[in-house]
Amino acid sequence: MDRERDVGGLELISKAGAVLDLLETSGPTSAADLAVALGEPLSSVYRLMQSLTATGWVDRPAKRGPYRLGLTWMTIGGLIEDNLDIREACLPALRSLVTSTGATSFLCVRRGSRAVCLERVEGISVQSLAMQLGSSLPLYAGAAPRALLAYLSQAERDDALAERNGFREDPPRPGRTAIESDVAKTLAQGYALSEGDVTPGVAALGAPVFNHRGEVEGAISISGLTHQVLGRDVFERNLGLLRSSAAGSSAALGWEG
Repeated sequence: MDRERDVGGLELISKAGAVLDLLETSGPTSAADLAVALGEPLSSVYRLMQSLTATGWVDRPAKRGPYRLGLTWMTIGGLIEDNLDIREACLPALRSLVTSTGATSFLCVRRGSRAVCLERVEGISVQSLAMQLGSSLPLYAGAAPRALLAYLSQAERDDALAERNGFREDPPRPGRTAIESDVAKTLAQGYALSEGDVTPGVAALGAPVFNHRGEVEGAISISGLTHQVLGRDVFERNLGLLRSSAAGSSAALGWEG
């Protein structure tokens, strides 16, 4: 029975992989055309597509329209390929931060008006669901996204805040004055602090990572229960570790600041 279950699971993975390959090479495709290409009954294809849509691997903008690759699939595939350098530069620091603080560590990069999680190393306490690998937050929310936003040029920041890409704004967007005030504070202190604005009871610290041109390439952060990150006896230590990790990651990318 276990062997049959394993075989069935492998067949399902194989079919899902075939669907993703088809959508990548052919673009938006109807369920009927997918069924023909896969040699599967239309009803089976609909069930498979429901599962892939639920996970974010596949998207269907219109109720009866064609299917296309979802944001999660494009994000993970495209971003990892495009950002191998920063991921490799930051991964040792992310692991070290988890060992030293116990908090979950993240690497985020900007895509449009959002910060996408390119890497996540799990901590030992609360497991936040707000920022999974490949998921994203608006640049005004959370520690790593706000660190990214602050260190963009003014023109890039204006473009990012003006962009509307169909995402439900969660958490709600603050007013522009409040965002600019937070940007100024982040720049003045060199890090971003998030306390409950994404998940109640969860806090985070974020710092920018720069490339060899001195441009912000990404941001790393640690996140955990508020007392674990911002507690009186751990805050300065955590901040020092984060700053050191961000500086080391930036140096690995060629930044000499």
